[in-house]
Amino acid sequence: MGELAGRAWLGLTAGAPDARWFWHRQLKKPFFGRFMKPWRWPQGVPADGWERLAIPSASHSTLAAVLKRTAVDAPRGVVVCAHPMGLAAKGFWLRNGHADALLQAGFHVLAFDYNGFGDSPCTNFDWAADSLAAGRAARQLCRGLPVHALCASFGAMNTLNALGAADFPFQRIVAEGCASSLPAFWKSYPFAHAVLRLSRAIAPEGERRLRPELAITRLPAHVRLLLVHSEADHWTPTSHGDRLAAAAPAGAHVERLTLGRAEHTHGMRDEREAYWPAVHDFLTAA
Repeated sequence: MGELAGRAWLGLTAGAPDARWFWHRQLKKPFFGRFMKPWRWPQGVPADGWERLAIPSASHSTLAAVLKRTAVDAPRGVVVCAHPMGLAAKGFWLRNGHADALLQAGFHVLAFDYNGFGDSPCTNFDWAADSLAAGRAARQLCRGLPVHALCASFGAMNTLNALGAADFPFQRIVAEGCASSLPAFWKSYPFAHAVLRLSRAIAPEGERRLRPELAITRLPAHVRLLLVHSEADHWTPTSHGDRLAAAAPAGAHVERLTLGRAEHTHGMRDEREAYWPAVHDFLTAA
């Protein structure tokens, strides 16, 4: 019933985009309102060599992205970086050293903003479509090269939620701090958790599409996945990784990296000596 009402609302507001996404923005605010602010280039990070991109998404947004090509003569591939929640949005990867490390390792880097974050206009909840759009754009821009995903928390959830889509663009996925489901992630926050329960009642199928522990059951045989969790992560402890790994299809290419002291999404910052060699080896292994 709720989903029928939603489709009717989209029909009535098709010619008025601000009105069309009004209720989506209101529902997002308990979760992401403090992050829905104008984006700034990360302080202290040179902008030289970064190309600005605009990527159309099936979420009805046009995603803001940046691309930098490695100086290595024979690039290994292109890595699409899917950000966690936060004001930094795509800048997370630039300011924390991931982008530089990938470039030095021979990968082109494409970092993008999900709709409603950074410079990407806020539309609906189809962030999985944003992940797919960024991956397909990377493949188009870097023809003939493997396309991989490096993602954290929110970005990891919405990249895994895209599993099973036709023409899935990613060959390898590094998913750090990925929650098994939204309710499991937000259970310590009563208001946000109540909004989730309401959304599940109104649009149960929509809520099910936002559950990585269900999405991972569609992991294709040719896609490799590295799940990264930390024993010091209070948001997505290692139990989330246990649930995700257990839900993967038999014989799937799923690897685990368990850190000891890294805070949520900050393996590179807090335990680079363990995080980066594992990620590098995973992305470059034959």
